[in-house]
Amino acid sequence: RTTGKEAVEPALSLGIALQLTNILRDVGEDARRGRIYLPQEDLEKFGVTEEQILAGRMDENYVRMMQFQIARARDYFDKSEDGISKLQESARMPVRASLDLYRKILERIEGNGYDNFRKRAYVSKLEKFLTLPSSYFKCVEAAKEAERLSTSSL
Repeated sequence: RTTGKEAVEPALSLGIALQLTNILRDVGEDARRGRIYLPQEDLEKFGVTEEQILAGRMDENYVRMMQFQIARARDYFDKSEDGISKLQESARMPVRASLDLYRKILERIEGNGYDNFRKRAYVSKLEKFLTLPSSYFKCVEAAKEAERLSTSSL
């Protein structure tokens, strides 16, 4: 039987991944409001200035920083996956679907050439709908794996 303690780390990782994805998706919108939520240390590390963000100027440094942030978000998504099977069955599908759909936002940012100043990265309603069967089957497989692990540890 899974304890709540075992689910904490994956849940925290998912929360960080979702929030980071929101930040990356909304860079341009936030900049137009005079806000920057990207980590200051990462801006400095990649040579990206606050003025550059607020002006919506992309360059090689900005693209490299975005690639780094996307890889970071994906790493957190990967860390969160094992936690889905530890959730109550009724909670698995919404969490899995959120994970899958937010990963697609990262793909859209890449597909937009990292230009999140002028292009909003989003998943259409049709794409969301078409993603759900895959998310469902991932939940089914996770449940089978969780059951297998629980019976093998008896």
